[in-house]
Amino acid sequence: MQHGFFFDHTMCVKCHACEIACKSWNEVEVGPRWREVVKITTGAFPDVTAMNVSIACMHCGDAPCRNACPVRAISKRAEDGIVVVDANACIGCGFCAWACPFNAPQLSALAGKMEKCTFCQTPGKERPLDIPRACEEVCPTGAIKSGSMTDLANQGRERAATRLAGAVGGGFPGLMLDAAARYGAGGGD
Repeated sequence: MQHGFFFDHTMCVKCHACEIACKSWNEVEVGPRWREVVKITTGAFPDVTAMNVSIACMHCGDAPCRNACPVRAISKRAEDGIVVVDANACIGCGFCAWACPFNAPQLSALAGKMEKCTFCQTPGKERPLDIPRACEEVCPTGAIKSGSMTDLANQGRERAATRLAGAVGGGFPGLMLDAAARYGAGGGD
């Protein structure tokens, strides 16, 4: 079962607690950031829009970092979909970082190897997959959620439906007429 993250940028206050929790839990050295909060701005003054985004490895279905690694040091675990780096095989070339659209793999200056979010599955410090990740656990606004992609997709559908129903004021049933066609079947499938 594929695991991953859901992030709601409307709830992020850029407190950086997720970054600190990630570094602390996984004992990440100074320098690399397995999770980073950035501010994205668009527009030109005076019509500027900004949002905060907490970025980490997305444990992609077809991970570009894995495909770019010349020594196959990056793999995707079949049992949970988590993308991991084998430090013993990594040569620190950085091809994975260039391939990743999220800039997730980072070079460890101490080890000379690439490293990235392990979904709190760092060897010797594995968190059970049914409890929140360190970044999620400390997020004061609940902007970060982790879990199986099926559960996260269902939560996203519920949030969207609630938001749409509130905006239209009682139009919930009409809005959901084509939800299955547009967003796929809900529930536990």
